Amino acid sequence: MPNFAGESAKAARSALDSGVSLAVEDAPPDDRWVLVESPGKVRAPEPAAGASLTGRPVTLKAVEFDESCP
Repeated sequence: MPNFAGESAKAARSALDSGVSLAVEDAPPDDRWVLVESPGKVRAPEPAAGASLTGRPVTLKAVEFDESCP
């Protein structure tokens, strides 16, 4: 898993293989619905950067670009 922290969710999706199951969620504490992946920056990917992606879904916790990461 690449380190996408600070990158846009849209760029992260583009960088991953098209066969990877990917979900983008709002980072706590707001847990807002994410209807549009960009503008938004990745705060924390699951699995963590460096982990193997073989058969694993990916969840990107994201915040708006003008928000700080909790």
